[in-house]
Amino acid sequence: MARLTHQQKLVVWGDITVLVLLTVSGFATHLTLDALGRMAVTLLGSVIAWVAVAPTLGVYREEVLTNPRSVWRVGWAAVLAAPLATFLRGMALNRDIPWVFVLVTMGTSALGLLLWRTAYGWWMARQSSAGTRSTTSAR
Repeated sequence: MARLTHQQKLVVWGDITVLVLLTVSGFATHLTLDALGRMAVTLLGSVIAWVAVAPTLGVYREEVLTNPRSVWRVGWAAVLAAPLATFLRGMALNRDIPWVFVLVTMGTSALGLLLWRTAYGWWMARQSSAGTRSTTSAR
C-alpha cells in the first residue's frame, strides 16, 4: 500500500471531520445527542464505508485533490458509500434500515463532502496559481 502524502492525509482528516459533523448534526436534528452508542455506531459505519469506497473511486488522487472540476468523484463516492454505511449501522444495531434514511444519508453526505472538497480544491488551485504568479514575477 502506498504511503499517503501530507496533502492526502489532510484531506482524509477533513473527510472524517465532515462525517463527524454530519453524524452529530443528524443526531442533534433528531434531539438524540444523548444516544452516544448509536452515534458512535453510525459514525463508525460511515467512516468504514467511506474508507472502503472513496479510494476505489480515486478521490485521493492528486488530480482530484487539486482540480475542483474533478470533485464530482467525491459526490459519487459518497452516494455509493451511504448504502454500505447504513447497512453496517443496521447490522450493528440489529435494526431495519428505512429507505428514507439511506436517501437522506446519501444526500447529506454527498453535499457535505462536496462542499468541503470543492472549497479545498478551490483553495489548492488558488495556492498553485499564486505560486506560479510569484515565481513568474520574480524573473
